Amino acid sequence: MANYYTLVTCLPWLPEQMEKCTQLPLSRIALNRRLTLLSPEDQQSLAIAEALYHPSVTEVQPDRERVQQWQKQIAELPSSVLQELVTQRLEIQTLMAALRYRKRPNTSAEHFYGYGRLTEWIKNHWKEPLFALETQIDPLEQWGELFSSEHSGDLQSQLDRYFWQQLLAVERSHHFTIETVVSFVLRWGIAERRLKSDAETALADFHTLSDTLLHSSGIQQQLNSLFEDMNR
Repeated sequence: MANYYTLVTCLPWLPEQMEKCTQLPLSRIALNRRLTLLSPEDQQSLAIAEALYHPSVTEVQPDRERVQQWQKQIAELPSSVLQELVTQRLEIQTLMAALRYRKRPNTSAEHFYGYGRLTEWIKNHWKEPLFALETQIDPLEQWGELFSSEHSGDLQSQLDRYFWQQLLAVERSHHFTIETVVSFVLRWGIAERRLKSDAETALADFHTLSDTLLHSSGIQQQLNSLFEDMNR
C-alpha cells in the first residue's frame, strides 16, 4: 500500500476531459522513473495491460493463436477490474474490425475471427447494420454514422473519449491501488498518441501550406518566368 500511495501522489494530473489534455504533463522517461516504485510483478502486469490496450497494429484481424495468447495474458492480470478493462478494449477493437472486414468484397461471417464475448453475436447478426448491438453499446449509433461517412479521425476521437472515461471511472473508484496506476498510464498512452498524431498532422499541413505559398509566390513566378525566357 505504501508504494502505491507514494507513486500515485507522484503522478501528475491528467484532465477529466480528454480534449483538455493539450500537452503531456511529463515525458515517458519521467513517467518510467516513477513507475520503478512498482514491484517487478506489478511492472509486468502494467506491461501486459499497455501492450494489449495500445496495440502497435490495430488493423490486423486477430487469428486463433493471437486470441489464445491474449486470453492467457489477460488471465495474468492481478485483478478482475483490469481484466475487464482490457477485455472491453479488445472487444471494441473486434467490433471495429468486423465493420471494416464486412466492407471488403467476398467476405462472410463464417470467415470472421475476433476476440471476446461479442464475436459470436456479431457473426449471428452479420447482416444487421450495427450487428444489433445498439442497445448494448450506447455510443454505437454515433460511431456507426462516422464509420459509414468515412470520418475516421472523428471516429477515433469518439473511441478515445469512450476509453478515456472508462479509465477515469476506474481511477476515481480505486484509490492508491495497482488499478489506479494502470488506468492512469493507459490514459497517458491515449494522450500521447493523440498529441503525436496532431503534431504529425500539423507538420504535414505546414509543409503543404509552405509548398503552396512557394508555388504561388512572386519569387516562384519570377523563377518560372526566367526559366521560360532561358528556354526560348
